[in-house]
Amino acid sequence: MRGAVDGELMRTLHLALFIAAVMAFAAPPVAFAAPPVAFADSIVPAGPPATPEGPPNGVVVDRSADGGVDYRVFYDQRGKVEHEELASNHDGRMDTFYYYKDDVLQRVEIDSKGTGKIDLWVYLLDGKYIQRYERDTTGSGKPDLVRTFGVN
Repeated sequence: MRGAVDGELMRTLHLALFIAAVMAFAAPPVAFAAPPVAFADSIVPAGPPATPEGPPNGVVVDRSADGGVDYRVFYDQRGKVEHEELASNHDGRMDTFYYYKDDVLQRVEIDSKGTGKIDLWVYLLDGKYIQRYERDTTGSGKPDLVRTFGVN
């Protein structure tokens, strides 16, 4: 049973990393400008969390041209990407979430089963090395399988 879980986990992990690579290199189908930089000074406190509407602090895209939102990107007050959301099945239900810090990918969260609950968390080092991944194999919404790579 352990091999089956690890095999399923690795397939899902490969899919997540493939999607991340595609999203990193794919140009958005619509032209947009990054929001204006409000303050680059780190002393200025961060504002409230971004609203889920896109402009002025983000972009909403319908990649499948079906009228639903398939991709959203949100920016912080400095104009840097804060997080991205992707509906990988183009059904309007966001199931893959990318979180950044200073334009470097830190974490990917995936609802791989389409239940509306995150069941896979991937933590990255320097935006490209998998440091740890966690998996919810029971549907509880909490990780019960954790694998760590390298030194923490």
